[in-house]
Amino acid sequence: MTLQHGIHDRIAFLRIVMIFGVIVLHTPAYVPMPEIGNGWFDMVKAFFQLAVFRASVPVLTVISGFLLFRSCIDQEPVRCLTKKTRTILIPFLCFNLPLAPVALGAEMVGGMQLSANLWPFDAMGWLNAAFGLTFSPINYPLNFLRDLIVLILLAPLFGWLLRKAAWGGLVFVSIVFMGNFDGHLLQRDLMAVLFYVGGMAAVRKWDLRLLDRYAGILFVAFLLACAAILHYRIEDTTYLRVAAPILLWPATAWAASTRFGTWLTGMSKYSFFLFLAHAPLLMLSWILYNRYGSAIPYPVYWVLAPLVVSAVLVALYQVASAIMPRVFASMIGAGGKARPSGAQAQPRGAGIVPTAALKI
Repeated sequence: MTLQHGIHDRIAFLRIVMIFGVIVLHTPAYVPMPEIGNGWFDMVKAFFQLAVFRASVPVLTVISGFLLFRSCIDQEPVRCLTKKTRTILIPFLCFNLPLAPVALGAEMVGGMQLSANLWPFDAMGWLNAAFGLTFSPINYPLNFLRDLIVLILLAPLFGWLLRKAAWGGLVFVSIVFMGNFDGHLLQRDLMAVLFYVGGMAAVRKWDLRLLDRYAGILFVAFLLACAAILHYRIEDTTYLRVAAPILLWPATAWAASTRFGTWLTGMSKYSFFLFLAHAPLLMLSWILYNRYGSAIPYPVYWVLAPLVVSAVLVALYQVASAIMPRVFASMIGAGGKARPSGAQAQPRGAGIVPTAALKI
């Protein structure tokens, strides 16, 4: 089944915005809620990092669930696993495993202290760094893909619940995962609920335009909720993350149709690569800034780092697509769909699902 162009473009638009939000979220240095200063920049930084872009993973999770169950591929487990191995597992391994020896060298030679416990040798530390068994992998943003792989394995069960007892299944999934009865199965338990909700929207054929008339009100409500989190120093953002996909989706009806929104929709083909590769470049930018950036005010670094990293990765995508199209396509899960940058452009909206972020 194919998506209508309007919905297709709205998903593409929201995806690139949320993945850029992930880059902003991970831009150093992280400041926890209790330690936020009272300066204007401290408040702006916290507003985006601790509130607004906390919506990124929830929104991407709902999109992932919607696309998977809309395709009905959950009813073909072997085909589903084969496809997701290509589109998710291989990119996870390609962009995570090579960083482990780099991190080991940084610890042993550079004297850096990293969250990964690689030296002295620790078997569980290495397993976590490589595969994210009980802790984030070495390329820490990829813990999202790690949990997404688990949810794909659970997709046949979720799909059966969605078609037999959708609301009862939602209660069951919420109790099991939000009650942490799954143990270490998922690192972000809320993802299971949101993935299931995305599946409900697909299987029950929810009208995705139903709330469009309230787009402005809902978007303002989202911003007010983010402001309240900051004002009252609320550390638990669970309620915001649950509501965010509903509050933000209607706004894409007008945002994706603007000139800037149309440009962003076209940039969606880069989004998965941005997600996969941004963390190492952000870390490198932080190291360089600490060593050589004393003349640059930190607010300037914080604003420019996500933009520069994104621009560099877009350029790398174009170069890699030109010089090793098949290898690069396999690395990012496109399965040979990536084309040299000089190839004829696709029509607006075409090819977004197989080549953009978090392909389902």
